[in-house]
Amino acid sequence: MHRPAALTWSLWLLAGVVSGSAYGLRRLAEACPAWVEGLYARRLYPLLAAWVGWPARLVPFSLAEVLVGFLGLGGLGLLGWALWRGRRERPRLGILLGRGVPVILLVVGLGTHVFLLLFGYHYARSAVRQTFALTPPPPDPVALEQFARTCIERANAELAAAAPVMDAEQGSRLPMSPAQLASLLTESFRRCPELSHLADIPFAPPKAPWSSELMARAGISGIFIPFTGEPHYDAHQPASSLPFTLAHEMAHQRGFAFESEANFVAAVVCLRSDHPYIRYSGWAGAARYALRDLARTPERYAAVMALAGDGLRADWQAQRRYWSRYASGRLARVSARLNHAYLQANGVSSGIANYGEVTGWLLAWQAAGRLPEPTERGS
Repeated sequence: MHRPAALTWSLWLLAGVVSGSAYGLRRLAEACPAWVEGLYARRLYPLLAAWVGWPARLVPFSLAEVLVGFLGLGGLGLLGWALWRGRRERPRLGILLGRGVPVILLVVGLGTHVFLLLFGYHYARSAVRQTFALTPPPPDPVALEQFARTCIERANAELAAAAPVMDAEQGSRLPMSPAQLASLLTESFRRCPELSHLADIPFAPPKAPWSSELMARAGISGIFIPFTGEPHYDAHQPASSLPFTLAHEMAHQRGFAFESEANFVAAVVCLRSDHPYIRYSGWAGAARYALRDLARTPERYAAVMALAGDGLRADWQAQRRYWSRYASGRLARVSARLNHAYLQANGVSSGIANYGEVTGWLLAWQAAGRLPEPTERGS
């Protein structure tokens, strides 16, 4: 066999082995969730998260955003070189394609392995069920109404305690800096007894990328990038949703892959915070998901919604106004479809509907008698 042909076949073989092993290991993880929980989530992942997040802890900007920019420029340069080389050496274009395709497959396979190690294996486990010892109860409209009432009543009380400045368009103003918010949430995560195995891990702090406007146009309030260990958030969204959004992405960072589970952990961490505005955001965020389910019984929904105070209503209206500017845009629609496909590819059968499935976990938390009492702070 000629050397060029041997090289081509070697590339195809290597690409097949790398890509196939990534698929095989993912299937193995699905078949062995106890191993994923005990070996990966509890032991290996915390070490990887600390190591990967180390560079991001050294800089105030989004390292992922910078890397994406460099990769984009590098990709364009490589494409230009390939086109130029192809025009100059047309007889060898087939060889270039024959080697280029397996190289691309090889890169994708290696990237999949890295993704699985840095985050993807979490999709093979039920993190909340294992970590919080909860099981979602059967649908119960009475329990749902009770929970929604509790959320709204407590949200009203916490907003009054926080006493933030109110804006006619943006709703309540954040009564702290984003850095202080991140610090308070980090401390709340550390105090969470269910997450004690992660208490000493130095995670990267949340980042507000320069492309926050682009995130908003894509309908993305926050995103976790496992390759740099950074949670990101849209810095321009209404302040009332910021604590819940940051806590959601920080929950992903700590291994809660399913959107419903990240929402649940975000609510728990916010409600256990020392700051009333963060607790308010937690109750308000949980209330919105509960009310979406309660809307199936209009009379119960109307009775509970009547309890919402003026400040809470103003914040919800500000959130609706903000996101309605982008919801009908092409970028937001494409982003939603991509997110839906991504989640389903990782075993989340309901796709983006999984965000709303947090209600089951919240009702299980209520049924277990673990909702924080009005006098509790950080417990």
